[in-house]
Amino acid sequence: MNLDLPLPDKSDPVWSAANGFVVRSSEGITKLINGGQETFTVKATGEQTDGKLSLMEGEVSPGFGNLPHAHGVEDEAFYIVSGEFRFINGNQTFDAAAGDFIYIPRGTRHGFKNISTEPSRLLVFYSPAGAEEFFLKYGEDPDPSGKLPPHWSEEKFSSLADALTAHHMILLPDSNDWK
Repeated sequence: MNLDLPLPDKSDPVWSAANGFVVRSSEGITKLINGGQETFTVKATGEQTDGKLSLMEGEVSPGFGNLPHAHGVEDEAFYIVSGEFRFINGNQTFDAAAGDFIYIPRGTRHGFKNISTEPSRLLVFYSPAGAEEFFLKYGEDPDPSGKLPPHWSEEKFSSLADALTAHHMILLPDSNDWK
């Protein structure tokens, strides 16, 4: 193609600097959350993106998801790969299915729950990066034998209070959440 546009000189690094990266489908760091009912693979970290973005791929068992919460630093976005999820956005709920995209700005109460009868998949983006570090540090490593860790109890969440605060996350559950 021969475009009649101003182009940078061929000595400009924009022509040759290979600063991007690829993470293959079998790559990433996998962690189990909530007794293995939620499996998240961190595909891109803030360390890899100079803090700009992180990406996790999740598979969530039917009836499971995260507690409603808010982030103080990161915006969060979701892309539903398969299944159907119910989302909380402030004091409202809505359902989202495969192909839907959800954006939640920082400071907004939100959460999700798999309402399908099968495990469902979603992509989770954080901008800027940072929240993925919580999963890397506090998620459990998969057991090679397939044994699942215990479900996260109230005591577990209480033990994570300082870590949640350090990651600028506030848990905001309500007994009426998933109605």
